[in-house]
Amino acid sequence: MRIGIIGGGQLAAMLVRVDGERLHHFLILDPDPECPAVQAGGQHVPGNPVNGEGFARLAELSDVVTIDLENVCIDELSRLASEGSFVLPQTELLAKIVNKFEQKKLLQQLGIPTADFVACDGTLPIEESPFGFPVVQKAARGGYDGRGVQVLKSLDDSANRLQVPGYLERYIERKMELSVIVAANTDGDVRAYQPVEMQFHEAGNVLDFLIAPARINKELARSAEQLAISTLSAMHGAGIFGVEMFLTQDDQLLINEISPRTHNSGHFTTEACETSQFAQQLRILTGQPLGDVAQREAAVMFNILGEDGFEGATLVEQADELSNYEGVTIHLYDKVKCFPGRKMGHVTVLNADIDVALTIAAEINGKIIVRGEDPIEN
Repeated sequence: MRIGIIGGGQLAAMLVRVDGERLHHFLILDPDPECPAVQAGGQHVPGNPVNGEGFARLAELSDVVTIDLENVCIDELSRLASEGSFVLPQTELLAKIVNKFEQKKLLQQLGIPTADFVACDGTLPIEESPFGFPVVQKAARGGYDGRGVQVLKSLDDSANRLQVPGYLERYIERKMELSVIVAANTDGDVRAYQPVEMQFHEAGNVLDFLIAPARINKELARSAEQLAISTLSAMHGAGIFGVEMFLTQDDQLLINEISPRTHNSGHFTTEACETSQFAQQLRILTGQPLGDVAQREAAVMFNILGEDGFEGATLVEQADELSNYEGVTIHLYDKVKCFPGRKMGHVTVLNADIDVALTIAAEINGKIIVRGEDPIEN
C-alpha cells in the first residue's frame, strides 16, 4: 500500500520504521529532502504542509494520506478529499480540531467537559478577563511544543499577550495533567491506552517527564479512558488521537485539547505496550483490525531538547555510562539542524516499579546532550 504523509518529522519517521518488513511504500511531503522520515526510508515528495504546495502530487501517488503535524493546509486537503482522495483523519474533523478555538466549540456542542472559554482577538490589548486572573490565552492555530499558549497573571501581562486570534480559557487549578492515546479505525472500533501522567517545564510548557501509567486510582483511570473513548466516538474520528486532560483538585476530568495524530505522550507505547501507537496507526491506515493496547511494564519517558546557546548542524554528546542502565532505550530523531528547545529525541525507561523507573530517568536526564555546532552570538 502507498501511504502519503504530510510532514516528515519524527512522528512520520517512527511510522515508517514500524513497518519493519517494508510491506508498504511511504511518500513524505516536506520541504526538506533530509527530513527524518526520508532518512527513515520514505520517498521524498517536495511540498509545503502549510500552504498546500505538492498536496495534489502526493495524493496522486498515494492510496491514503495522513498527517505528521497539525499546521497543514486544510482547504487543499479538503479539496483533495472531495475529489476522492482517502484522507485520515477525515478532513471535516481535522478542520474542527486543528483550529483550537473551533475544537473548544465542538467540545462544548457535544457536551464534553472542558474549561470555560471566550473568544479573544489578541490584536487588541486585553482589558479584562471574565474568569479573573490568572487566565490562559491560547492561539487558534499554530500552537505546538509550548507555543501558542500564554498564562496571563494580571492585566499588566496584556503587553505579553499572543497577538493572534484565539481564546481566553479559565485557569484550572489541577492535581495532574493526563493524556490518553486513543486508536479509532474506520469500522468504529475505538480503544484507549492507559492514562499517563504528564509533568511539564513551567517556563516552556514542554513535557518534562511522562509517567505511564498515571499514578491515579483504578476508578479515575477507567473514567479517563471512557471520557477519551466517548469523546472520539462522538466526533466519529478515525486515526490516532492524543487526548489531554486536566484532573482538577476535586477529581473532575476536563478535556484540555485533542491532537489528531500520534503524540509525544504516546512514545512510551513503543517499548511498553503490546501494540505501539505507530503500529496501531499503520493498522488503521491499511484497514487492519486494531491491536492489543495492554501495557506490559511501567515506563517513564523524557524528551531530549536542543541545548540553549547553540544552533546549526546537529551534534550529539552522550555519556558512556548510559550503557550501564537496564531498560533504557534512546531514540534520536536524525534532525540535521538543531536549535534551542527543538525536540531532538526521547528516552524511555522501563521497570516493574514506576518509582525505580523515575529514579533512573532523573539520573540519566542530561547525560545526552544534543546541540547545534555553532554558538549563538548575543
